[in-house]
Amino acid sequence: MTKPDFTQMTRKELKTYIIQHPTDDEAIRELFINRRSPNAKTYPFPYNMTKEELTEIFRPKNTN
Repeated sequence: MTKPDFTQMTRKELKTYIIQHPTDDEAIRELFINRRSPNAKTYPFPYNMTKEELTEIFRPKNTN
């Protein structure tokens, strides 16, 4: 079986394919890496952060 050309698929088609083939790393990479918005917010890896920074990120938003 040959794989479809993921670059030619619409986003909806690609999502449907991934639901049917959840272990296809190539398809997942196309959706979440190659088609990522250039304006998407990025987060640093936790090992580069202090305990205080991690605490602030994971603090519930509804507390003061």
